[in-house]
Amino acid sequence: MCGIFGQINWSGSAQESLVRRMAQRVAHRGPDGYGLHTEPVCAIGAGRLAIIDLAAPPGVVYNEDGRVCIVFNGEIYNYRVLHDELERVGHHFATRTDTEVIVHGYEEWGERVLDRLHGMFAFAIWDARASTLFLARDRIGEKPLYYTLRENGEFLFASEIKALFEHPDIRPTVNMDALPTYLTLGYVPPPMTMFAGIQKLAPGQYARLTPHGLTIERYWTPQMNTATSLSYEEAVKDVRKAVIDAVETRMISDVPVGAFLSGGVDSTAVVAIMQRAMNQRLHTFTVGFDFEAGSSGDSKFNVDAQYAEQAAAHIGTIHHRIVIRDAFVCDLLPHLIYQMDEPIAQHSIIQTLYVSALARHTDIPVLLSGDAGDELFLGYSHYQNDQLLGRFLALPGLLREQALIPFMERVDRWRELARKAKQSDPSARYLEWMRVFTQEEAAALLVDPKQAARASETVRQTLKPFLAAPQTGNFEDRIAYTSLRLWIPEDSNMRVDKMSMLMSIEARAPLEDHRLVDLALHLPSRYKLRGGTFKAVFKDAVKDFVPQNILDRPKWGFIPPTSDWLRTVFLPLVEIYLSKEYVTAAGMVNADVVSRLVTEHLSRTGYHLKPLWSLLTLHLWHALYIDGSLTLPQRLTPAAVVEQARIVEAS
Repeated sequence: MCGIFGQINWSGSAQESLVRRMAQRVAHRGPDGYGLHTEPVCAIGAGRLAIIDLAAPPGVVYNEDGRVCIVFNGEIYNYRVLHDELERVGHHFATRTDTEVIVHGYEEWGERVLDRLHGMFAFAIWDARASTLFLARDRIGEKPLYYTLRENGEFLFASEIKALFEHPDIRPTVNMDALPTYLTLGYVPPPMTMFAGIQKLAPGQYARLTPHGLTIERYWTPQMNTATSLSYEEAVKDVRKAVIDAVETRMISDVPVGAFLSGGVDSTAVVAIMQRAMNQRLHTFTVGFDFEAGSSGDSKFNVDAQYAEQAAAHIGTIHHRIVIRDAFVCDLLPHLIYQMDEPIAQHSIIQTLYVSALARHTDIPVLLSGDAGDELFLGYSHYQNDQLLGRFLALPGLLREQALIPFMERVDRWRELARKAKQSDPSARYLEWMRVFTQEEAAALLVDPKQAARASETVRQTLKPFLAAPQTGNFEDRIAYTSLRLWIPEDSNMRVDKMSMLMSIEARAPLEDHRLVDLALHLPSRYKLRGGTFKAVFKDAVKDFVPQNILDRPKWGFIPPTSDWLRTVFLPLVEIYLSKEYVTAAGMVNADVVSRLVTEHLSRTGYHLKPLWSLLTLHLWHALYIDGSLTLPQRLTPAAVVEQARIVEAS
């Protein structure tokens, strides 16, 4: 199952018709049908993308007497072991699905069933015996779960926020309290969303709803303690074993499984391990852009596609590439912003959508990815740069402040480091690497003076507990940990979930296996940044799987030519939704500041890609959800996406 939704109304007027409308709104998540369970206080349902036990009926799965039932989104990779264990203690199964394992596990172990689940999930269990709804989200946040608790006690939940608006009394309105974090980070951390009155569970949380109210608890928190007793060689062996196990367990399926292949170390390692475990050639998928071979655009934006082809040839996969044509992306973008539910300043949603459409077109409904490897093993340059900053900050304070920093401020190449060296607050230091707008810029954008005055503190309080949690002496570890807790689940994972689900694809991330995460968080940064090499321990763990030229390649961002697109193919959207008139009418940010950024970027007197993308996303979202001035003519299908692209034949 891949889309869940429901309503609890303690007054006894739960509405089946409402839940059916919710099912239709997220039908792309469950193209193989849906099912409902209704009783006076409860109406819940699920749509199905059939992956395990294809003969099982779609929708709700029950325990033996029908008084406990579940709606489930995701996959449980150890379900067979749990199935056998539960059978031995007397539980009787009606299906071979992983879903049914959870409902019987809940009967047997209660909320502690969560400790036994290895997988990605968001689910809701209705326990009629105790008049209780039990909801949970997986540990790393691969799957979303949104909810609203109304003043009259009515409760609604769904895999996508848009389904909640099928309720006639729930109207989308802007959550102005979420704006400072969105403008600064590019996404909204839980429990808030950009919609007033709608919340989301955080990764590793569960919720319990009874007639007495809603309680939320945490069942898992990743722990970082880098004081390991493992030698480097032992760490390499442990990482290798954990990665192979994570990949192989995620290949469980009754339908064909393929992989995203970017040509980076992470996805190439995943693909190589998959191919080794299969008795037939694996299908791999990548995306490129329509530039002439050898052009500057080709050498900048098709690097990943070129490395992906090399990796596929080395491993021996059946490789597919979809080439994005500029003409369609302007019409496409509003569909993608709508599908994301919340504004998330992530322009790589475009490539993710295209490669998912290609996989569906090729009849491969499950894809594995290499996501999160850079956060676990320090794969970005800002980790190394912050390590260097840490060494600079370890110099005597008087020397730094009286001599070195004043000198550096006068030299162009050192000016940025001098600015970063002045950041004594951990949140400010984190944001030097992981922000859209500076805190000062975000405050200047906010139209409410009181909100602007407290914007920096709002963001600081959001980041503070995550930055403080790791037991480590290295700040680059704190950056990676905080990104794992916030950016991965609320930005990266939502990009993958929402875009893949729109194309009815189930995406799985082996490197987000919680056991691998736990191992990585207990390795010191000197095992990850070693001798000038990024992700050293990971690369050494998979070096016999990955071609040397890919192990040695520089990190290359998974980005489209968005900066130029803002001046060309997206210009019609910019001229409408970032116009002074529209921004003023929307009332979220300062229209004069936005106009200046637009003018500077379009005239090439300034470079404002990330800020403008976040603002365009925000205002397209406003037009789609809040004022309704932008409407979508029809549902976007894989066929429509593929039709407007160019496919390079499988090799």
